[in-house]
Amino acid sequence: MWWTMDVRSLQVFLSVCGTLSFTQSAEDLHMSVSAVSRAVQRLEEELGATLFDRDRRGIHPTSAALPLRQYAEHTLGEWKALRLAVGEGSAVRGELRIFCSVTASYRLLSPLLQAYRAAYPAVDVRLQTGDQADGLEKVRQGHADVAMIAQPRTLPDTLNFQPVARTPLMLCLPGSSEHLSSSVEQKNGRAFWRALAECPWILPERGVTRDITDAWLRERLKGEEQIYARVSGHEAIVAMVSLGLGVGIVPRLVVHASALVDQVRLRAPGGLPDLVIGLCARAGRLTDPVVASLLEVAQTQARDDDGLEASSV
Repeated sequence: MWWTMDVRSLQVFLSVCGTLSFTQSAEDLHMSVSAVSRAVQRLEEELGATLFDRDRRGIHPTSAALPLRQYAEHTLGEWKALRLAVGEGSAVRGELRIFCSVTASYRLLSPLLQAYRAAYPAVDVRLQTGDQADGLEKVRQGHADVAMIAQPRTLPDTLNFQPVARTPLMLCLPGSSEHLSSSVEQKNGRAFWRALAECPWILPERGVTRDITDAWLRERLKGEEQIYARVSGHEAIVAMVSLGLGVGIVPRLVVHASALVDQVRLRAPGGLPDLVIGLCARAGRLTDPVVASLLEVAQTQARDDDGLEASSV
């Protein structure tokens, strides 16, 4: 009896799916905890199925929650579109939660949001920053509507990725460490690879760039690299390389946007693919005018980190 479900109950359900907390959803929705609980209970009664398992550690979605979540996202998106068409004219309004790294926020997202706010001033944009490797999970769990991330090799059917920019991955060397820089920069061929194998490496601890870098190192250095540390975020790699602690692989965009750009050196070692950066959203949210309008603006703003049109992306 899907048609009996009211819009507000679906909104409450989606919030709880994202927060996994009745208390947090109550605060976010300006409702009482008991009202949130009753809304979920009504949905469970109409479905004849339990949506959340509850134990001492918290609440967890059941297998029945996934199809309802997909239905709720699609239905609410259609509902917002209908309201705009018949009741609110062409004004897109609502809240848009975006997650991205600090570098992406001012290098890529800033010009995008300027254009977006000019076109859709009634949308309240809420920005969260952190390691871009966390973006996919933020969207999947409903903690963000859209995340700016590196394109993963595979993507679940429940998620959508729209390319925005591309940037090459580069070998990052210390600018002031004569030992590390000269031992690599002054060599070519086999001597170059032997020198790299002797360098301490600072590598990403998770995410798309970890997969790419690890595969590249296995192919080129045959597992002979010396790992100094694995860290969270490309910015941390640049910082540690600038201190002369090792070498790393980072997106060129991150280095050019860094205050440490003059304290590191870049080299293209060959064999590394470009990193494609884009916007990720749940497929069920693509009909939501707030999300759809951002993706539309992003498509017209797409460019690579040299400022060229990224039509090939």
